[in-house]
Amino acid sequence: MIDWRRWSAMAASAICMAVGMSAVFMSSFPVFLEPVSRDLAWGRAVLPQIITVISLSAAVLMPLCGRLVDRIGVRIPVALGLILVASGMGLLSLIRSNGAVFWVAALLLGAGAALSGPPAFVGVVSSWFDKNRALALGCVLSIAPMCSQAVVAPLAQHLIATVGWRTSYQMLALVVSVVGAATALLFLRRNSAGGSEMPGPQPVDVTAGQALRTRTFWQLAIASALASGALIGFSVHVVSWLTGRSVAPAQAALVLSALFLSGVAGTFLSSYVADRSRSIRPIQIFYALPLAGLGLMAASNALPTMVLGAALVGLGMSAVTGLAPFLVTRYFGLGASAEIFGIVMAMSMASIGLAPLLIGLGFDRTGGYVLPLALTALAVAIATIAIGLLPRANAPARPAHDDHGLSIVAERVS
Repeated sequence: MIDWRRWSAMAASAICMAVGMSAVFMSSFPVFLEPVSRDLAWGRAVLPQIITVISLSAAVLMPLCGRLVDRIGVRIPVALGLILVASGMGLLSLIRSNGAVFWVAALLLGAGAALSGPPAFVGVVSSWFDKNRALALGCVLSIAPMCSQAVVAPLAQHLIATVGWRTSYQMLALVVSVVGAATALLFLRRNSAGGSEMPGPQPVDVTAGQALRTRTFWQLAIASALASGALIGFSVHVVSWLTGRSVAPAQAALVLSALFLSGVAGTFLSSYVADRSRSIRPIQIFYALPLAGLGLMAASNALPTMVLGAALVGLGMSAVTGLAPFLVTRYFGLGASAEIFGIVMAMSMASIGLAPLLIGLGFDRTGGYVLPLALTALAVAIATIAIGLLPRANAPARPAHDDHGLSIVAERVS
């Protein structure tokens, strides 16, 4: 019975992520951009404004939504979040201008993303898995949406060509609301027994306020924000960087594909390693891999070298984004995991939103990518050092301010 409930909860979490904001709306957005802009006589900069509003509103709301999940459970918030995402997509099918309906749709999508995003599932999955927690989290938070994205984009393209973009948005919204909300309400549940698979001490649950007063939290949050922002920002500009060095567009696209495909392998590999080591050193190696990858890509225009470099960047990028929720539960327990990871993710989202813009501004100001990518490498290096300074899994998380004698013990059996 326990095994069935464990796997049903994990499958439900994966399904909710597979029909959520990132997997359905964001992956189909590039497909909708051209037909929507053409039909409404918009420039290509109008519709993407919705992404900015979604990112900012989700970043602000995510810690609050995480606290709600920790307080009342996961089923109702996730179901409500998916319904809000579906409602936002439904409203987009009705837009005639970038007026009130446009902005209300953006806010609904942002709120839905905050309620039904990755922080909501950290506690659910972690409560059922201890021995293979990092792998379980990686499958739910990374692999499930990536698999969905591979299907949704061509499906959206087919729907738009067949029934038009308005009906396509409505059909996708129906899938999100019916499949996602029903799955959340029926099958999402935490393990009330705490999910221990092995004997021995478990992480001591701490509140978000206590976590915020530890060096461990800030080292983890800053490392995650710097590395994820820098590497995702790099991925946005990598094709332009390579073609500017006289690399053929087809080869540049192949290099980009290698970067993303290696991310799937990186999720499994980094999760496997993290599940089997209390030391932070193996995780630090994954953070450092992109530095080697950037160096290889900068050193040569030879396709094998660039592909190898991109693969190293992809391995590191997937580890950075995939291991953050695992590390939150390792050091701070499950009691406030959604709220704590919500804060970490909000910082990362702000970084991810700014990094592509800053790299682009650096290119415009300097006429090249040398300085922007040097700063990208510096950000990754700082993140690598910060993550390496985290304590062992069974060491105390020392307070950043000792005014109240706070001492949080974060023990875990790997």
